[in-house]
Amino acid sequence: MAFGKRAETLKRPFGVQAQRVFLEQLAQSSNVTASAKMAGFTTGPVYDLRKKSPEFCARWHAALCEGYVRLEADLLAEALRSSAPNLKDITLKQRQMKTRLGLSLLAAHRLAVRGHDSSGPTSSRDPKEVRARLEKRFTEIRNRLGGDDDPAF
Repeated sequence: MAFGKRAETLKRPFGVQAQRVFLEQLAQSSNVTASAKMAGFTTGPVYDLRKKSPEFCARWHAALCEGYVRLEADLLAEALRSSAPNLKDITLKQRQMKTRLGLSLLAAHRLAVRGHDSSGPTSSRDPKEVRARLEKRFTEIRNRLGGDDDPAF
């Protein structure tokens, strides 16, 4: 019976309601696996839909960006919070573990969130679009470094 139930679960579509739950959780946590679980799915159907649907991919990216900002804010608040002198070692260790997990999530999603412009994900492989994105990125780097507009950079 367990096998039949699993097969039934695998056939179930990743519908609009499940997508909404997933994206809300992703915006809260930046954790794809946990968000999929909260929506009642494994990550397989979630990633499949992301590959197939540019609209879902864009909504995923927006949720991930929101989750990233929330995570940064939470970590900053934790860093600025002063510790009470009577905290137990176990409490401090738990806070350190939570902070390490948060930093790991930031590192895992940094490129996805910060590596793209705010208009959404850059999944196009069209050579003209790739070239335009690279030229834009190089210009941003030149400007940050205080370089001139010399394209020979």
